[in-house]
Amino acid sequence: MTEAGIRTVDAFSYLRDEAGGVENIGFSKRDAYNFIQKDRRAKIENGDTNSLIELFKERQNVLLGVAFLSEETIESFTWLFKTFVRIMGDKHPTTIFTDQDQAMARAIEIALPHIRHRLCQWHISKKAPSKVACFNSNPTVRGLFYKCLSKCDSEVEFEESWSEMINQGDLQNHDWLKDLYRIRNKWSTAFNKNCFNLGILSTQHSESTNNICHGISKATSSITECFLGLEKLMITWRRNEQDEDFRCSQSDVVPVIRSSPILKQAARYYSRKLYSFFEEEFLQGVGGMSIVHASADSTTFFVKNADRCDQPQQWTVHFDAAENLVQCTCGKFSMMGILCSHTMRVFRQLDISKIPSQYLLLRWSARGRKDFYAGPTVNGMGNKPIQSNDGGSGIIFKNHLSRFAYQISTRAQGNEDAEQYMLAAMVEMADNVDFILAGKQNKQADNLNTAGSVHNKVKDPVKCRPKGVSNARLKSHWEKKKPKRRRGSNPKNTSKEDSGPAQQFVHSTCSTIPECLTEEYILRRPSSLPSAEYTRMLIEIIDSDRQS
Repeated sequence: MTEAGIRTVDAFSYLRDEAGGVENIGFSKRDAYNFIQKDRRAKIENGDTNSLIELFKERQNVLLGVAFLSEETIESFTWLFKTFVRIMGDKHPTTIFTDQDQAMARAIEIALPHIRHRLCQWHISKKAPSKVACFNSNPTVRGLFYKCLSKCDSEVEFEESWSEMINQGDLQNHDWLKDLYRIRNKWSTAFNKNCFNLGILSTQHSESTNNICHGISKATSSITECFLGLEKLMITWRRNEQDEDFRCSQSDVVPVIRSSPILKQAARYYSRKLYSFFEEEFLQGVGGMSIVHASADSTTFFVKNADRCDQPQQWTVHFDAAENLVQCTCGKFSMMGILCSHTMRVFRQLDISKIPSQYLLLRWSARGRKDFYAGPTVNGMGNKPIQSNDGGSGIIFKNHLSRFAYQISTRAQGNEDAEQYMLAAMVEMADNVDFILAGKQNKQADNLNTAGSVHNKVKDPVKCRPKGVSNARLKSHWEKKKPKRRRGSNPKNTSKEDSGPAQQFVHSTCSTIPECLTEEYILRRPSSLPSAEYTRMLIEIIDSDRQS
């Protein structure tokens, strides 16, 4: 029950109620806590880090994109990005979204110099009211700022809007805006129209994932427990994805306009989620866009919002009938992979009833996963090498090769010469594969021996308490109000009149108090037993008093 996320005290209470009392369970609450702690210690018997490494080796699977970092430095992030690229078969990502962390930005420049680094617009928008004094009081400045973030369709429009914002708010000498302008290509969509980014503008997807991951672990959890909890979460996500694939394969999407050929084609091709995006663009284009001007040869169209034709904002759509190509200045297809509403309006104007095949991406197909695993036909395989499992899945390689071999055996069936040639070729191929695997196994054994010596030296990361987390006992109301006492000060002030006979005796007998009798000397002594010097001086004082 605790592995399912139920607290130990709640699990014990449930078992107590089901059994009809604690006496019917067979163990106490303390026994339950001891058992849970024993199980936790057994999982990390060889150390937290070493247990996690052994877990990876036993299950032979690594969750892509998951890493455990003990510190957020340039070196750590550089190692993380380089390792991620290596695991993905040296395939670099197209775009990466981060906040304005300087260490991560520098690591991206070192490890991923050729990708597009984008900054989260949500973090920038959150900082703007506290950085710019007139942001809340001047709606014009606020509107132009948001326009520069994601509403400009070109770099020229961005520059005009930015200059107008600076002049409206008298912000020519604003340091924060100057720094933001220097990195404008990282946060403004006007400079990223040609980059595929799925229309993402912030790190919201990452923050949502972080929030979910924080719910499956605690501040006191080991990294092995964090991984096991994350693995359960990934199983749930994959199950949800399988359910969505099943719904796409078992049920048809009904277009909102059943007589529209384009919507029918999109409903048959796209997944349910992507079809809803495309249908929204289609309805907005047909019902909410207007063509204000078109060239004589019908290759260039100027589109505006139907309810705002008097405003200067417009989009330009270029269409090539010979090549069946279309391009819009909004750049939606380059960023998201689906045609925009402006293109749909031009298609409606030209009576085009079918989406060109080059604008139907395999990644958005309802059969995309099945077609990808099935692989190309035998003719395509003859001209193109089969993809290996370096950085990919062994299932893909197995499916491709099985289909390739099945198609060849089907073609050779019935021809004795072709069958004999195929059998001889397969025997020779099996011998060559065994030869390759034998050499690879020897190399892997050497690597494992080398890695084994290093693995024994892996230590757990330094444990430190997270910020804001404290295990100190909560103080009561009266303890908080009680004044703090300084270290070394007397709780009560004694006056000269209240001084005891011992103090008067010392003053009357000795003109100078020995160092061993001073308060500073006594407080400085680490032991509670009197020293030899103190005892000797005390005896001398008593003897001199007797003689007098």
